[in-house]
Amino acid sequence: MRTTLKRLFSTDAPRRFLSIVILALMDAAAMLAGLAAAAYMTEGKTGGILYLAPVLLAVWVSVFAAYDLYNRARVRRNPGALLGAGLAWAGLLVVGGAIYPESGLTTGMVLLAVLIALLLDGALRILYEQAVELLYRQGLGRIPTVIVGDGAGRTRVRRMMEQTSSAHACVAEVDLGEGKVDLFELRAALDRTGARGVILVGGERLPEEELLDLLRSVRLRGARMRFVPGALTLMRSQPTISQSLGLPLIEVRYPRLDNTQRLMKRLLDVTVSALALALLAPLLLAVAILVRTTSPGPVLFRQKRAGADEEVFICLMFRSMHEDAGLRQSELEILNEAEGAAFKIREDPRVTPFGRFLRRWSLDELPQLVNVLKGDMSLVGPRPLPLRDFERMGEPHKRRLAAVPGMTGLWQISGRSNLPFEEMVRLDLFYIENWSLSFDVKIILRTLGAVLRREGAY
Repeated sequence: MRTTLKRLFSTDAPRRFLSIVILALMDAAAMLAGLAAAAYMTEGKTGGILYLAPVLLAVWVSVFAAYDLYNRARVRRNPGALLGAGLAWAGLLVVGGAIYPESGLTTGMVLLAVLIALLLDGALRILYEQAVELLYRQGLGRIPTVIVGDGAGRTRVRRMMEQTSSAHACVAEVDLGEGKVDLFELRAALDRTGARGVILVGGERLPEEELLDLLRSVRLRGARMRFVPGALTLMRSQPTISQSLGLPLIEVRYPRLDNTQRLMKRLLDVTVSALALALLAPLLLAVAILVRTTSPGPVLFRQKRAGADEEVFICLMFRSMHEDAGLRQSELEILNEAEGAAFKIREDPRVTPFGRFLRRWSLDELPQLVNVLKGDMSLVGPRPLPLRDFERMGEPHKRRLAAVPGMTGLWQISGRSNLPFEEMVRLDLFYIENWSLSFDVKIILRTLGAVLRREGAY
């Protein structure tokens, strides 16, 4: 049970959702109790007013939401907001009672109800905060966090985590030396620990591009980034103040793709890939049988490729080459027809006859729908390159790794293998800078035409 809770609440989204639900339920209970008590004390009965409870409850929760009372950090900073929301609710009810006297909402009853409700609600919220701190002290619900900064800064933040029953738990530290973060070390720490948060101390020493590269690495791994104040001039997005650590933290989001957009893109990926796998199951089975029977070797070709932010994953494809294709790669390098870091031979001798057919119609790439469903890839994005190609890319070219790789993209509908490497990179960067959901849909639809025309497929 303890392990399950840790996994469930190691990210912010489930924690925030559960917090909102609990606070809303407490608010509802306090309001109903206050209303029932006031009605009984003023009229000697409760039934006459409680038939309005659903409407009054909706108004109560709406007013509390408008006062941002489901943001725990705001309530801790401004407890007077609770009183303001209660008085606003009472004012609305007094006006409503004057307009609709049949409701039985007298001024005395409303004021008494809001007084009882606020006292009860305040007590419930205090108990809730104490319960949350108790859970944190037990190590439950804390966000595994990597601290990035110099030695003194990391020590200060770590000490605050330990002394304040913080929502964060330090699982790794990365040094910030000479105005530079070792991104390789940070990525390794995030992958090794599964951290869902990063706190940066001393970010004002980072050049703007270094900061954005750091932020990109964090966001592509599903973590959230917070700064200890001091890096305001480097931010390109709207900050959110948090005091969950006992000191002000500023959250920033990578400017290219916010959480809502990422969710929309992921929903499109999951829906389309799952539907495609179900509809294409007979075709996939037929291709698998033909691959197995037309040449010796496994049905699937599993290749390591560089994904988002240089994270390596296993890309799935129907095998279109002979089993010894990997061993023959080095001897064929002199025949490479592609420019830049890519490797392509139009008449590659390693390709099987049936494999050539699969490539011509892009059927060899259908297993990548599983990669999309798993989250390693997206339907649309920069094409993931084999490690051989990735290792030969220059640093400017690696900017294309700022997005999750895709089964298709602008390269697919613009010529595929007929394009020079530099043009492919340019198209990928254009896609990253101009992403939208409609852009993805447009590329998917145009891909179908490109496959039928067999453009650049070999």
